[in-house]
Amino acid sequence: MKFDSIKSRLVLMTLICVIGMGGLVASQHYFTQQLITLNQQRDVLLRMGQDLLQMRRHEKDFLLRSDEAYFIKFSQQAVSFNTRLDSLVPMFSQYDLPITDVESLSNSIETYREKFQEVVALQRQIGLTLNSGIRSEITNLENRLSETEVNRAPTRELFGDLQLATRNFQITQEAVYAREIEELSTRLVSMFDDDQNLNATLQRYQSALSALVNNYLRFGLTHNDGLRGEFRQSAHNVENQLKSVDNALQPLIEQQEAQVRIYGLGIAALTSVVLILVLIKSFATFHRAFVNFLTFFYRCRREYQKIDTRKLGFAELKSLAELANEMVESKRNIEARLASVEAELANKKAS
Repeated sequence: MKFDSIKSRLVLMTLICVIGMGGLVASQHYFTQQLITLNQQRDVLLRMGQDLLQMRRHEKDFLLRSDEAYFIKFSQQAVSFNTRLDSLVPMFSQYDLPITDVESLSNSIETYREKFQEVVALQRQIGLTLNSGIRSEITNLENRLSETEVNRAPTRELFGDLQLATRNFQITQEAVYAREIEELSTRLVSMFDDDQNLNATLQRYQSALSALVNNYLRFGLTHNDGLRGEFRQSAHNVENQLKSVDNALQPLIEQQEAQVRIYGLGIAALTSVVLILVLIKSFATFHRAFVNFLTFFYRCRREYQKIDTRKLGFAELKSLAELANEMVESKRNIEARLASVEAELANKKAS
């Protein structure tokens, strides 16, 4: 198609605008969809962070209240966390992100869950209530011993001190009471070596106290010791891995946002430049044709002259110029015939 007419130029400019706007809309739609997908994954990460906070909350509630309902809630929240984590794998594969970050996070949450299960199992052994586990056994043995000679002088005070040290140890979990329990229980057992039945009961009591102390030592007397310290560290590892995954996703979102700006500005700039060039060329062509027409009509007042259609550019102006040339030629022929008729009349008058 030749763009040598005003109509075709207008069609060309319209096409440029439509193509430019279409490209801009298509690019904006594509990258917006990419951004929506990435932000949805970012939202998944935020919800995973909320899941982790809920798990930490249920963990602390369990340790404070010794209620297995919080362990059930913890397990449900862990399942929700893993489900969201699995949804991140396709996105990491699609954008060639380090899949090891997701794998490390999966391993960390599994370690955290397993450590907490060990804590719960250990708490069950100790006794979630006074009527379960080792605590129940100690209570029953203390009730039996209180009805024997152990609860009479001269061992009554020693037996009372041992019970008090046991209570204090369970409340404060301080090592000094653990040593006191071991020392007092050993003394108490040695004082009844002659009574075989009572000595056997005291040894069971001493074994229960020793199991209680050992389980608490295994659990950890402080937040950073034993099994408690291990699962707290595993929780911190999950938090760090979650931040690592988020940090891997953030540059990708920023890159997509930058591409949206670059492509949008690029398409708009290219469309504007092409459109401006077409307008400039069209204006120059129209101006040149207009000047030629003015020159043509100016010269036609003094002499017959045809306009050069090759210098006009637009097809509409060329057609107009051809009509003008035909008009000039027709006028010249009329004037020539008129002159011929006038000459004949003059000759007749002269003869």
